[in-house]
Amino acid sequence: MTKRKENSEVDILYNLLTYINASYSQDMYYTICYQVLNNIEKIPDISINELADLCYTSPATISRFCKALKCDNFADFKKEVQDGLRQASHEIKMEPEDLVAIHQNPQKCVDLVYGLTIDSLIESKKYIDIHEIDRLCDIIYDAKKLHFFGFQFNKILASDIQFKLVKLGKFSYAFADRGDDSQRIELLDEDSVAIVLSVRARVHPIGDLITSIKNRGAKVILVTLNPDSEVIKQADKTFIVHGKESDFTESSISGTTVLKTFFDVLYVRYGLLYPRR
Repeated sequence: MTKRKENSEVDILYNLLTYINASYSQDMYYTICYQVLNNIEKIPDISINELADLCYTSPATISRFCKALKCDNFADFKKEVQDGLRQASHEIKMEPEDLVAIHQNPQKCVDLVYGLTIDSLIESKKYIDIHEIDRLCDIIYDAKKLHFFGFQFNKILASDIQFKLVKLGKFSYAFADRGDDSQRIELLDEDSVAIVLSVRARVHPIGDLITSIKNRGAKVILVTLNPDSEVIKQADKTFIVHGKESDFTESSISGTTVLKTFFDVLYVRYGLLYPRR
């Protein structure tokens, strides 16, 4: 079996949702995703033949579907779903006293989330260096071929900055796949600059992605909130965005807001430095 991705349980559930959101209802893989998501609790114990019958397809098609989602086989797919369900049951983790306080005063939940995001934005603004923003603007402007890469929410962020930059006269790639994390590495070459967006910059999948990009000869720029990431040494240049991240959820909350705000500053600054003529 191939090496399992760190946090793959999050990836598999996200990828199932992404695939169903980006596929046509006539697509057989859409049907499989639909049945899996609507019977998610049963999947760890279901047989490949039972799922095939449920989807009115063949076990061979189910196997191909699993491989499309980067699982070695159906057993591996079931294991990832099982891990995802286990992880989801602990998605929100708080100390008992905090839980009691929120149950007694639900408004504290609002204070918790907004307070975290506001504090994170304040910290980010305190440490942001406009000269670093300018350097990244220069890299983007000078890039012959520009690609943005990210997983999960960062795919949306990549598409957002792609759209804003093209309005300023700079074309770039930012692919939103159908859930299988096909990052279109084959389009990269020695003239390419790949900007990788990641709040936490985990070794898997970000480190694996950077390795694939480097193998194509492209230059890698990493933008992350994690100054201690092992992935930093793999990048040609890293821009650290300061800010806080939640320690009571598995999903990013304030980090995604801070990263988007960083790129909003970049967008405005780029437009001022390189106005359309």
